[in-house]
Amino acid sequence: MSTKTKVLVLGYFGYLTNQLDGQTVKTRDVYRLAKEQLTDCDVEYFDTQSLQKSKLLLFKMFFKVMCCKTLFYLPAHNNLKVFFPIIFILSQLFRFKIHYFVVGGWLREYLTNLPIHRFMLARIKGIHAETQRLKRELEEFYDFRNVDIFPNFRFFDFNPQPTDSKKLRIVFMARIMKQKGLDWIFNLADYIVANGLQEKFSITFFGQEADEDKEYFEGKVKQYDFVEYCGHLQPELIHETLSLYDVMLLPTHFYTEGLPGSVVDAYISGIPVIVTEWKHSHEFVDDGKSGFIVPFNDGMQQMIDRVLLLEKDRELLRQLKTNALVKRMEFAPPKLDNLIRG
Repeated sequence: MSTKTKVLVLGYFGYLTNQLDGQTVKTRDVYRLAKEQLTDCDVEYFDTQSLQKSKLLLFKMFFKVMCCKTLFYLPAHNNLKVFFPIIFILSQLFRFKIHYFVVGGWLREYLTNLPIHRFMLARIKGIHAETQRLKRELEEFYDFRNVDIFPNFRFFDFNPQPTDSKKLRIVFMARIMKQKGLDWIFNLADYIVANGLQEKFSITFFGQEADEDKEYFEGKVKQYDFVEYCGHLQPELIHETLSLYDVMLLPTHFYTEGLPGSVVDAYISGIPVIVTEWKHSHEFVDDGKSGFIVPFNDGMQQMIDRVLLLEKDRELLRQLKTNALVKRMEFAPPKLDNLIRG
Protein backbone atom coordinates (compact mmCIF):
# COMPACT_ATOMS: atom_id res chain seq x y z
CA MET A 1 0.00 0.00 0.00
CA SER A 2 1.35 3.42 -0.97
CA THR A 3 2.58 5.62 1.88
CA LYS A 4 2.71 8.70 -0.31
CA THR A 5 0.45 11.68 0.42
CA LYS A 6 -2.74 11.25 -1.58
CA VAL A 7 -3.74 14.22 -3.75
CA LEU A 8 -7.04 14.15 -5.60
CA VAL A 9 -7.88 16.54 -8.43
CA LEU A 10 -11.67 16.80 -8.63
CA GLY A 11 -13.33 18.62 -11.51
CA TYR A 12 -14.87 18.54 -14.95
CA PHE A 13 -12.16 17.04 -17.17
CA GLY A 14 -14.51 16.41 -20.09
CA TYR A 15 -12.79 13.19 -21.11
CA LEU A 16 -16.01 11.35 -22.05
CA THR A 17 -16.78 13.71 -24.95
CA ASN A 18 -13.35 15.36 -25.29
CA GLN A 19 -14.97 18.66 -24.36
CA LEU A 20 -12.43 21.47 -24.67
CA ASP A 21 -13.19 24.78 -22.99
CA GLY A 22 -11.77 26.98 -20.27
CA GLN A 23 -13.08 24.74 -17.48
CA THR A 24 -11.81 21.44 -18.86
CA VAL A 25 -8.46 22.75 -20.07
CA LYS A 26 -7.60 24.31 -16.72
CA THR A 27 -8.73 21.21 -14.82
CA ARG A 28 -6.53 19.00 -17.00
CA ASP A 29 -3.60 21.40 -16.66
CA VAL A 30 -3.83 21.51 -12.85
CA TYR A 31 -3.80 17.70 -12.85
CA ARG A 32 -0.77 17.62 -15.13
CA LEU A 33 0.96 20.23 -12.98
CA ALA A 34 0.33 18.13 -9.87
CA LYS A 35 1.61 14.96 -11.56
CA GLU A 36 4.79 16.68 -12.77
CA GLN A 37 5.63 18.73 -9.67
CA LEU A 38 4.38 16.65 -6.74
CA THR A 39 6.50 13.62 -7.48
CA ASP A 40 6.51 12.46 -3.85
CA CYS A 41 2.70 12.38 -3.77
CA ASP A 42 0.17 9.90 -5.12
CA VAL A 43 -1.86 12.09 -7.51
CA GLU A 44 -5.24 10.86 -8.78
CA TYR A 45 -8.23 12.48 -10.45
CA PHE A 46 -11.98 12.13 -10.73
CA ASP A 47 -13.82 13.48 -13.78
CA THR A 48 -17.24 14.76 -12.69
CA GLN A 49 -18.45 14.46 -16.30
CA SER A 50 -18.62 10.70 -15.63
CA LEU A 51 -21.60 11.37 -13.32
CA GLN A 52 -23.66 12.08 -16.44
CA LYS A 53 -23.15 8.43 -17.42
CA SER A 54 -23.98 6.92 -14.03
CA LYS A 55 -25.11 8.53 -10.80
CA LEU A 56 -23.73 5.45 -8.99
CA LEU A 57 -20.28 6.92 -9.60
CA LEU A 58 -21.12 9.44 -6.89
CA PHE A 59 -20.12 6.77 -4.37
CA LYS A 60 -16.75 6.36 -6.10
CA MET A 61 -16.25 10.13 -6.14
CA PHE A 62 -16.97 10.57 -2.44
CA PHE A 63 -14.86 7.52 -1.56
CA LYS A 64 -11.89 9.03 -3.39
CA VAL A 65 -12.52 12.35 -1.63
CA MET A 66 -12.55 10.69 1.79
CA CYS A 67 -9.29 8.83 1.10
CA CYS A 68 -7.22 11.84 0.03
CA LYS A 69 -5.12 14.14 2.22
CA THR A 70 -5.28 17.11 -0.15
CA LEU A 71 -8.12 17.92 -2.53
CA PHE A 72 -7.55 20.14 -5.55
CA TYR A 73 -11.10 21.24 -6.31
CA LEU A 74 -12.15 22.89 -9.60
CA PRO A 75 -15.96 23.12 -9.57
CA ALA A 76 -18.25 24.81 -12.03
CA HIS A 77 -21.44 26.45 -10.74
CA ASN A 78 -23.61 23.37 -10.08
CA ASN A 79 -20.81 21.35 -8.54
CA LEU A 80 -20.02 24.17 -6.12
CA LYS A 81 -23.65 24.64 -5.16
CA VAL A 82 -24.63 20.99 -4.74
CA PHE A 83 -21.50 19.03 -3.83
CA PHE A 84 -19.29 21.51 -1.99
CA PRO A 85 -21.23 21.47 1.32
CA ILE A 86 -20.94 17.67 1.40
CA ILE A 87 -17.25 17.80 0.51
CA PHE A 88 -16.62 20.40 3.20
CA ILE A 89 -18.32 18.26 5.87
CA LEU A 90 -16.26 15.27 4.73
CA SER A 91 -13.08 17.36 5.02
CA GLN A 92 -13.91 18.04 8.68
CA LEU A 93 -14.60 14.38 9.37
CA PHE A 94 -11.68 12.89 7.45
CA ARG A 95 -9.19 15.73 7.95
CA PHE A 96 -8.17 16.55 4.40
CA LYS A 97 -7.30 19.99 3.05
CA ILE A 98 -9.31 21.65 0.29
CA HIS A 99 -7.65 23.90 -2.28
CA TYR A 100 -10.24 25.56 -4.50
CA PHE A 101 -8.81 26.63 -7.88
CA VAL A 102 -11.26 29.18 -9.24
CA VAL A 103 -12.00 29.08 -12.98
CA GLY A 104 -13.27 32.42 -14.26
CA GLY A 105 -14.30 35.56 -12.43
CA TRP A 106 -17.88 34.81 -11.34
CA LEU A 107 -17.42 33.67 -7.74
CA ARG A 108 -18.11 36.92 -5.87
CA GLU A 109 -21.48 37.44 -7.57
CA TYR A 110 -22.39 33.77 -7.29
CA LEU A 111 -21.94 33.72 -3.51
CA THR A 112 -24.20 36.73 -2.87
CA ASN A 113 -27.16 34.62 -1.71
CA LEU A 114 -25.25 31.57 -0.46
CA PRO A 115 -24.31 32.34 3.16
CA ILE A 116 -23.66 28.70 4.10
CA HIS A 117 -21.26 28.32 1.19
CA ARG A 118 -19.48 31.53 2.25
CA PHE A 119 -19.16 30.23 5.81
CA MET A 120 -17.60 27.00 4.57
CA LEU A 121 -15.35 28.56 1.92
CA ALA A 122 -13.86 30.89 4.52
CA ARG A 123 -12.65 27.80 6.39
CA ILE A 124 -10.96 25.76 3.66
CA LYS A 125 -7.19 25.75 3.20
CA GLY A 126 -7.05 28.00 0.16
CA ILE A 127 -9.04 29.77 -2.54
CA HIS A 128 -6.80 30.35 -5.54
CA ALA A 129 -8.20 33.10 -7.76
CA GLU A 130 -7.09 33.94 -11.29
CA THR A 131 -7.33 37.72 -10.88
CA GLN A 132 -6.33 40.40 -8.40
CA ARG A 133 -9.78 41.94 -8.64
CA LEU A 134 -11.56 38.74 -7.63
CA LYS A 135 -9.13 38.27 -4.72
CA ARG A 136 -9.82 41.81 -3.54
CA GLU A 137 -13.60 41.40 -3.89
CA LEU A 138 -13.69 38.14 -1.92
CA GLU A 139 -11.70 39.79 0.86
CA GLU A 140 -13.72 43.01 0.91
CA PHE A 141 -17.24 41.59 0.43
CA TYR A 142 -16.94 38.40 2.48
CA ASP A 143 -13.89 38.95 4.68
CA PHE A 144 -12.17 35.85 3.29
CA ARG A 145 -8.60 35.54 4.55
CA ASN A 146 -7.56 32.45 2.62
CA VAL A 147 -7.42 33.85 -0.94
CA ASP A 148 -4.31 34.14 -3.10
CA ILE A 149 -3.48 34.43 -6.78
CA PHE A 150 -2.94 31.32 -8.87
CA PRO A 151 -3.02 32.54 -12.47
CA ASN A 152 -4.42 30.73 -15.45
CA PHE A 153 -1.42 29.15 -17.15
CA ARG A 154 -0.24 26.99 -20.01
CA PHE A 155 2.54 24.48 -20.59
CA PHE A 156 4.60 25.62 -23.53
CA ASP A 157 8.02 25.38 -25.10
CA PHE A 158 6.88 26.86 -28.39
CA ASN A 159 8.82 29.64 -30.10
CA PRO A 160 6.84 31.12 -32.99
CA GLN A 161 8.49 32.20 -36.21
CA PRO A 162 7.05 35.53 -37.45
CA THR A 163 5.26 35.33 -40.80
CA ASP A 164 4.06 38.12 -43.07
CA SER A 165 0.98 38.16 -45.24
CA LYS A 166 -0.68 40.61 -47.58
CA LYS A 167 -3.96 39.96 -45.79
CA LEU A 168 -4.56 40.68 -42.13
CA ARG A 169 -5.25 37.19 -40.81
CA ILE A 170 -7.84 37.39 -38.04
CA VAL A 171 -8.53 34.41 -35.79
CA PHE A 172 -11.14 33.54 -33.16
CA MET A 173 -10.56 30.56 -30.88
CA ALA A 174 -13.05 29.90 -28.10
CA ARG A 175 -16.40 28.22 -27.59
CA ILE A 176 -18.45 28.97 -30.71
CA MET A 177 -21.37 30.77 -29.10
CA LYS A 178 -23.01 34.18 -29.45
CA GLN A 179 -21.99 35.19 -25.94
CA LYS A 180 -18.34 35.05 -26.97
CA GLY A 181 -19.00 37.90 -29.43
CA LEU A 182 -19.78 36.16 -32.70
CA ASP A 183 -22.25 38.92 -33.63
CA TRP A 184 -19.55 41.59 -33.48
CA ILE A 185 -17.22 39.54 -35.66
CA PHE A 186 -19.90 39.00 -38.29
CA ASN A 187 -20.66 42.73 -38.18
CA LEU A 188 -16.96 43.26 -38.93
CA ALA A 189 -17.36 40.89 -41.89
CA ASP A 190 -20.36 42.93 -43.08
CA TYR A 191 -18.25 46.10 -42.87
CA ILE A 192 -15.48 44.47 -44.91
CA VAL A 193 -17.98 43.50 -47.62
CA ALA A 194 -19.73 46.88 -47.63
CA ASN A 195 -16.40 48.64 -48.19
CA GLY A 196 -15.00 46.21 -50.74
CA LEU A 197 -12.10 45.09 -48.51
CA GLN A 198 -12.44 41.33 -48.98
CA GLU A 199 -8.95 41.00 -50.47
CA LYS A 200 -7.36 42.59 -47.37
CA PHE A 201 -8.72 40.34 -44.63
CA SER A 202 -9.36 36.72 -43.68
CA ILE A 203 -11.33 35.54 -40.64
CA THR A 204 -10.91 32.02 -39.25
CA PHE A 205 -12.88 30.43 -36.41
CA PHE A 206 -11.69 27.57 -34.19
CA GLY A 207 -13.65 26.03 -31.34
CA GLN A 208 -16.39 23.63 -30.37
CA GLU A 209 -19.85 24.73 -31.48
CA ALA A 210 -22.53 25.33 -28.88
CA ASP A 211 -25.66 23.44 -29.97
CA GLU A 212 -27.94 26.43 -29.44
CA ASP A 213 -25.90 28.66 -31.79
CA LYS A 214 -24.78 26.10 -34.36
CA GLU A 215 -27.38 26.95 -37.00
CA TYR A 216 -26.82 30.70 -36.62
CA PHE A 217 -23.05 30.36 -36.83
CA GLU A 218 -22.85 28.01 -39.79
CA GLY A 219 -25.39 30.06 -41.72
CA LYS A 220 -23.32 33.19 -41.19
CA VAL A 221 -20.01 31.59 -42.18
CA LYS A 222 -21.49 30.57 -45.55
CA GLN A 223 -22.25 34.20 -46.40
CA TYR A 224 -18.59 35.27 -46.77
CA ASP A 225 -15.86 33.83 -48.97
CA PHE A 226 -13.11 35.21 -46.68
CA VAL A 227 -14.54 33.58 -43.52
CA GLU A 228 -13.97 29.93 -42.60
CA TYR A 229 -14.60 27.54 -39.71
CA CYS A 230 -11.89 24.96 -39.13
CA GLY A 231 -13.33 22.93 -36.25
CA HIS A 232 -11.71 22.69 -32.84
CA LEU A 233 -8.00 22.44 -32.19
CA GLN A 234 -6.46 19.72 -30.09
CA PRO A 235 -4.32 21.29 -27.34
CA GLU A 236 -1.01 20.14 -28.83
CA LEU A 237 -1.77 21.98 -32.10
CA ILE A 238 -3.03 25.29 -30.71
CA HIS A 239 0.15 27.37 -30.56
CA GLU A 240 1.63 26.24 -33.85
CA THR A 241 -1.71 26.96 -35.56
CA LEU A 242 -2.40 30.34 -33.95
CA SER A 243 1.10 31.57 -34.81
CA LEU A 244 0.03 31.54 -38.48
CA TYR A 245 -2.38 34.42 -37.79
CA ASP A 246 -1.93 38.11 -37.03
CA VAL A 247 -4.47 39.02 -34.36
CA MET A 248 -7.06 37.28 -32.20
CA LEU A 249 -10.54 38.73 -31.67
CA LEU A 250 -12.40 37.94 -28.46
CA PRO A 251 -15.24 40.47 -28.09
CA THR A 252 -16.75 38.49 -25.22
CA HIS A 253 -20.17 39.38 -23.81
CA PHE A 254 -19.39 37.52 -20.55
CA TYR A 255 -18.58 40.38 -18.20
CA THR A 256 -17.32 38.08 -15.42
CA GLU A 257 -14.77 36.19 -17.53
CA GLY A 258 -11.69 35.47 -15.46
CA LEU A 259 -8.71 35.02 -17.72
CA PRO A 260 -9.84 33.49 -21.03
CA GLY A 261 -7.44 30.72 -21.98
CA SER A 262 -7.58 31.86 -25.60
CA VAL A 263 -5.88 35.13 -24.61
CA VAL A 264 -3.04 33.18 -22.99
CA ASP A 265 -2.78 30.94 -26.06
CA ALA A 266 -2.62 33.99 -28.32
CA TYR A 267 0.31 35.43 -26.36
CA ILE A 268 2.17 32.12 -26.33
CA SER A 269 1.65 31.97 -30.11
CA GLY A 270 3.04 35.48 -30.51
CA ILE A 271 -0.11 37.28 -31.61
CA PRO A 272 -1.91 40.23 -29.97
CA VAL A 273 -5.59 40.32 -29.01
CA ILE A 274 -8.52 42.69 -29.43
CA VAL A 275 -11.01 42.20 -26.62
CA THR A 276 -13.98 43.85 -24.99
CA GLU A 277 -13.48 45.45 -21.60
CA TRP A 278 -14.71 42.57 -19.48
CA LYS A 279 -14.40 42.85 -15.73
CA HIS A 280 -10.79 41.67 -15.45
CA SER A 281 -9.50 42.67 -18.90
CA HIS A 282 -6.98 45.29 -17.79
CA GLU A 283 -5.13 42.73 -15.66
CA PHE A 284 -4.29 40.67 -18.74
CA VAL A 285 -4.32 42.95 -21.77
CA ASP A 286 -1.99 45.94 -21.90
CA ASP A 287 -4.06 48.27 -24.06
CA GLY A 288 -1.97 49.46 -26.99
CA LYS A 289 0.90 47.09 -26.14
CA SER A 290 -0.21 43.44 -26.12
CA GLY A 291 -3.44 44.25 -27.93
CA PHE A 292 -6.45 46.53 -27.64
CA ILE A 293 -9.37 46.80 -25.23
CA VAL A 294 -12.62 48.25 -26.57
CA PRO A 295 -15.72 49.27 -24.54
CA PHE A 296 -17.78 46.33 -23.34
CA ASN A 297 -21.24 47.47 -24.42
CA ASP A 298 -20.76 49.81 -27.36
CA GLY A 299 -17.24 49.10 -28.59
CA MET A 300 -18.05 47.32 -31.84
CA GLN A 301 -17.09 50.23 -34.11
CA GLN A 302 -13.92 50.75 -32.10
CA MET A 303 -13.10 47.06 -32.60
CA ILE A 304 -13.56 47.49 -36.35
CA ASP A 305 -11.36 50.61 -36.28
CA ARG A 306 -8.59 48.71 -34.47
CA VAL A 307 -8.71 45.92 -37.05
CA LEU A 308 -8.47 48.45 -39.89
CA LEU A 309 -5.55 50.15 -38.13
CA LEU A 310 -3.56 46.91 -37.88
CA GLU A 311 -4.17 46.18 -41.56
CA LYS A 312 -2.72 49.57 -42.50
CA ASP A 313 0.06 49.89 -39.90
CA ARG A 314 2.14 46.73 -40.14
CA GLU A 315 4.92 48.21 -38.00
CA LEU A 316 2.44 48.62 -35.15
CA LEU A 317 1.33 45.02 -35.71
CA ARG A 318 4.94 43.82 -35.46
CA GLN A 319 5.40 45.76 -32.20
CA LEU A 320 2.26 44.21 -30.72
CA LYS A 321 3.43 40.73 -31.71
CA THR A 322 6.78 41.34 -29.99
CA ASN A 323 5.00 42.56 -26.85
CA ALA A 324 2.70 39.52 -26.87
CA LEU A 325 5.73 37.23 -26.70
CA VAL A 326 7.04 39.13 -23.68
CA LYS A 327 3.60 38.97 -22.06
CA ARG A 328 3.40 35.20 -22.37
CA MET A 329 6.02 34.66 -19.68
CA GLU A 330 3.46 35.80 -17.11
CA PHE A 331 1.53 32.59 -17.79
CA ALA A 332 4.22 29.95 -17.37
CA PRO A 333 3.27 27.09 -15.00
CA PRO A 334 3.36 28.22 -11.33
CA LYS A 335 4.68 26.17 -8.42
CA LEU A 336 2.35 23.88 -6.49
CA ASP A 337 4.82 22.71 -3.87
CA ASN A 338 4.06 25.44 -1.32
CA LEU A 339 0.37 24.53 -1.37
CA ILE A 340 1.07 20.97 -0.23
CA ARG A 341 3.70 21.96 2.32
CA GLY A 342 1.72 24.91 3.69
